[in-house]
Amino acid sequence: MKNDDDQPIWHVVQLKPNGLSLAKINLARQGFQTLMPMRDVTQQSRYGLRTVKKPLFPGYLFFAMSAQPINWRAVANTRGVTRVVVGTDGHPARLPADIAAGLLRITTKDGMLNAVLDFQAGDQVGVINGPFAGWIAQVVSADDAGRIRLLVDIMGRATPVSIAGRDLEKRSG
Repeated sequence: MKNDDDQPIWHVVQLKPNGLSLAKINLARQGFQTLMPMRDVTQQSRYGLRTVKKPLFPGYLFFAMSAQPINWRAVANTRGVTRVVVGTDGHPARLPADIAAGLLRITTKDGMLNAVLDFQAGDQVGVINGPFAGWIAQVVSADDAGRIRLLVDIMGRATPVSIAGRDLEKRSG
């Protein structure tokens, strides 16, 4: 289905545990386009730090079909899918067009998120990759090369650190 702007209408399904790849394959067989923005996240493992791909919206997958009406029963019974997410009106929930367009704009062909470097001095950010992963810091400045200068609290002392913008995410408050 398409909306007035000839853009596909995106809907949401909830996934079974570890059902992402199975759901993507089976929805694609039914003619659906799928969207699952992924990002690299550094995690501590027993062998040290390692970078893994994590979904931006764990447990959910966005899907859209171009032309024909959607067979909701077939979608709900797709392998890897738990259920179609329903809105407050009782109909399948739609992802707002502006949000879908924004996600598509910042997602690469292989599903990875591009860095959105709109950090300003004073912003609170969380470090998601590298040796400072999991730390909260304050932005001091940003340069044209995508490096962000932060103040990180190390042993009770504010220490300046320079980190790539793709390794940060904004925090509220």
